[in-house]
Amino acid sequence: MMIQPKQYFIEKLMEQSFIKEDTRILEFGSGRSKNILPLLVRFPNLYYVGVEPNTSDAEMAAKLLKNFKNAKIFNQLAYNKIENCESFDICISFSVLEHVKQLERFLINSIKHVKQGGYIIHRYDLGHALYPSSLKEKFQVCIGNNFPRVLPENKFVRYLEERKVCEILENNGARIEKKMYHQMPNHKKFLKLFDADTDEEIDLAKKILEWECDISKVLYKIDQKQKELLFPSITIWAVKN
Repeated sequence: MMIQPKQYFIEKLMEQSFIKEDTRILEFGSGRSKNILPLLVRFPNLYYVGVEPNTSDAEMAAKLLKNFKNAKIFNQLAYNKIENCESFDICISFSVLEHVKQLERFLINSIKHVKQGGYIIHRYDLGHALYPSSLKEKFQVCIGNNFPRVLPENKFVRYLEERKVCEILENNGARIEKKMYHQMPNHKKFLKLFDADTDEEIDLAKKILEWECDISKVLYKIDQKQKELLFPSITIWAVKN
């Protein structure tokens, strides 16, 4: 069994009672919604809406979720109001912000769809920019950073400043509650290679992810650029005022 960091993150939300039986979750850039399936099985009354611009992924998600009466998928960009949807308890995205061209519009929309006191949680990756896997990816990031209009939505990627994300959220009715840092490159590589066969091995692997969450509390002591190189995945937690 390979440990999935995003699935572990959702498990932690459940442990901390952010997600429970009647929670309403909106996911922007939901892909095939695989991360949400265990939640829907565990909490039959949980309400979930996924928003995914890629048609084939949205169609696959719709098939995976067809047996869950409280789950919906919208095949669209997450820039506009989601039709017939009321305020949510949580709006979440995983590995999406670095691919969003109209960042301010996207983030404001994530705030608008959450009720007062609800959570906006965006986890995004800097790995494309800091550890590009190819010259092509390096070139795409360079274009995204300097000439964003050149790239279409489905090809867009860039380096994203944490400060910019927080500033947009705070200027549009949200309060930053905390920031977390994840996926040290060697940790990520190890978890991809390590096949956990027993409960003990699974627990040991998860301790790596738990340590990353715990160490986040004291990383303010490290320079921002160095911190990003060490932990190229960042989660911004905000609460709607």
